[in-house]
Amino acid sequence: MSPGRHAARHRAAPRPHPGRWWALAAAASVVLTVVVLVAQPWAPDDDASAASGPPAEWVRVFADEFDGTTLDRSVWQPDRSGDLAGIPFNPVPEDAWFDPGNVTVADGSLVFTLEREERRLEGRGYGYSSGMVQSNDAIPLTPSRYVEARIRFPDCAGCWPAFWLHPLDRWPPEIDIAEYLESGSESRPSFNYIDPDEQKTGPDMYGDAGIDYRDGFHTYGVLWDGDRVVPYLDGTPYDELAATEDVPSLPMMIILNLSVRGGYDTEPGERMLVDWVRVWSPSP
Repeated sequence: MSPGRHAARHRAAPRPHPGRWWALAAAASVVLTVVVLVAQPWAPDDDASAASGPPAEWVRVFADEFDGTTLDRSVWQPDRSGDLAGIPFNPVPEDAWFDPGNVTVADGSLVFTLEREERRLEGRGYGYSSGMVQSNDAIPLTPSRYVEARIRFPDCAGCWPAFWLHPLDRWPPEIDIAEYLESGSESRPSFNYIDPDEQKTGPDMYGDAGIDYRDGFHTYGVLWDGDRVVPYLDGTPYDELAATEDVPSLPMMIILNLSVRGGYDTEPGERMLVDWVRVWSPSP
């Protein structure tokens, strides 16, 4: 990600709420206990593209399989909060605002749909609407955690889909687990870590150069253990890209979004599909 791109994204990042940080940190263990329905040992799916990456002794502490017909609002927020509602993460280079109506749950997937829908927000005009979700306080993430999602990213000119982690109340740091900076031309995802001093490790593409990862569902994950941040793809760790310095321990939220760059004639109706989102923790 270019410095200008991240500067644009994070000028619009969630704003701190006085006093909220310490309350969240104190309540993290309690809330995690609430969302654990059944702690399940890790077990890989039969489909190689659904393979999971956490160590065998870890247990699953959260999962949303998106098997219903509506988004679980107790976990996911389909818009940015407060005066950031509708505003894209990078207002300058992007051409799509976020509309909660473009986020649906259907046929076992969370679906983000791109529509041609003009709107003016904070003095800027956008030609499209798209969708995003961010996890709320129901899933505060702290190390050690393994987070993954099985996603079908779109192949479309100008599309900028992403799966990433962001602190609950500040920026930086940021963990970009998987994103396609322009999915019409990139066939592999990129990983990037931005430390508290705004130093970046990437973006770096990863995966098999002979595979087009936009052709179907693949599992994208990250191991965040307090000392390292390691990307995974279809159960395979990419240790050569791991971040090992200034790794954060503060709570983060999960973000999934389909954005669009300006200057492209992107076809409306393009979709990003998420089969599931899961989180693991070391066994007690």
